[in-house]
Order: sequence, then C-alpha cells, then structure tokens
Amino acid sequence: MKSIVTNLIEDYKESASYWSGSIFESVTHFSTDYKGKFGEELLYNTIKDYTDIPVKWDQDSNTANDDGVYDLFWYLHNNKNRKRRVEVKTSGRTVANGRAIGWQHENVYFTDNKWDKLVFIDYDANDVVFFTIVDYNQVVKDNTLDLSLFGKKGHQRKNEEGKAKVDFSMKSIQNGIDSNVTFKYDFNNPDNEGLSNFLEEKLGK
Repeated sequence: MKSIVTNLIEDYKESASYWSGSIFESVTHFSTDYKGKFGEELLYNTIKDYTDIPVKWDQDSNTANDDGVYDLFWYLHNNKNRKRRVEVKTSGRTVANGRAIGWQHENVYFTDNKWDKLVFIDYDANDVVFFTIVDYNQVVKDNTLDLSLFGKKGHQRKNEEGKAKVDFSMKSIQNGIDSNVTFKYDFNNPDNEGLSNFLEEKLGK
C-alpha cells in the first residue's frame, strides 16, 4: 500500500511540474552551488566548441582570484598581461504557485572592475536558454549597477556594498534581445552559427 501511495505522489508531482520533460529538468534539482557550476561549465564548453577563443576555467577558484571576481578567462592575443575576465551568473526560471515569473541572480559584484564581461545564462522549461553578455562599462556607471539597458534597476543588498541581486523578467530578456546583448538559443530549433557569431562578437578574442 505504501508503494502505491508513494508512486502515485511521484507521478502527480512529475505531471504537475513546470519542468517535467524539459532538457533542464534535472538541473532544477541541483543545489544552488551546482547550478552555478553547471552554468560556468556550460558556457566554458560552448565557447570552446563554437568559437576559437582560448578560454580557461578554474572551476571553484574564482573566489581566490587576486585580480577580481570571475569564472572564465583567457589572454588576449596570448599576451599574459592582457587578461579577459568573465563572470557567469546562471538561473532557471522561477515558478511561484504554478506560474512562471522570471530569473533571479544573486551576488553580482559591480565595483572595482572585478570582471570585464558579465554573462547571464537564463534557461526555461521549453528548452530555451538565453545568453546575455555585457561589458563592465555598459552596466556599471558612477560605481552603481545600471540596468537601464534592460528597462530595470539592480537591487543592492543592504549593508553589502558593491553587491547586487539582478532579477530578469521576460520583458527584460526581450529588451536584451532588442539591444543585441542577448541571444536566444532553442535546443529544438538550434542556430549554432548564430550562437557562434554572437559569442565571438560579444566576447572577442
């Protein structure tokens, strides 16, 4: 009898799940840290496979960097004095009361030039992922996080200078697409050439 109940519960949970059947379904069960790591490795492998950028990933060592806060990096023109630093933030779409809302990114550092490029990876249950790539100077102005490009503001943490929470709605994402800083990749209708061109253009070598 117990197995009947538990099996029924699992069946109903799966059928009711917003993420059921999605390519990202398993990712939603990861811990917050592993979701972040998943996003970093996803971008690392995508850059490696779809561009000629000599990207490097030190996995969890970004917190120990003495030259900023970032996850991926490479040297411009193989010059070790010219390092490009990329900070990666990853989020699955938030679902509240069965309704899809938006994407939430914690702990975005924005002072003291801690990174050169900021990449938001936002995925949804319809097997779509949005890559948003901005330069430091595009979104950090007068030592504050300026998200007017997306039609919104960043939320600075109380008593935590230089750190913000960034929430994206579908409208924010669309503003990014319209401003040519966001690329929509659909796993069911892939545009690999478009993705490659976008990464090359926004990240450079």
